[in-house]
Amino acid sequence: MTFSGRVENISHMRGLLVSFEGRSPNLGDTIRVKGGKVLGRVDTVLGPVDSGLVHVFPILRGVEVERAIGSPVEIAPRKSGNKRTHGEARGREKYQRGRSGKPRGQVNRARNGGGRKKREGTNRNSGPRGGRGQKSNGRGARRHSRGRGRR
Repeated sequence: MTFSGRVENISHMRGLLVSFEGRSPNLGDTIRVKGGKVLGRVDTVLGPVDSGLVHVFPILRGVEVERAIGSPVEIAPRKSGNKRTHGEARGREKYQRGRSGKPRGQVNRARNGGGRKKREGTNRNSGPRGGRGQKSNGRGARRHSRGRGRR
């Protein structure tokens, strides 16, 4: 049995509470008035198994929630896009290359001065801390411990 439901009420978040028959929809499924306008996405499925409710939130712009009460609803069919193979995952190029088209490591090295370089004329043991590591403040507590205290 497929999903079919009816808008029952408005939720405290100005979403829609939908009673349904059949299997419960998946989280994130798009809900629309039967054969018509898209209302929003499934946020939560609430209540007991025999009389559950679906919370539809966020509501799309232009939908008047008061007028949707009592409307029969269904799951909107997914948009058919290009079928992609595993190697052509969506957004993959975004993570492999920077804006300039170069691989990310090269972009960052160029921006930061060409990679790992040692500053000339500085000694690790010089300076106000005198050789203590950056994560110590000299009193036994770590600077960035997020409230965990001494270790």
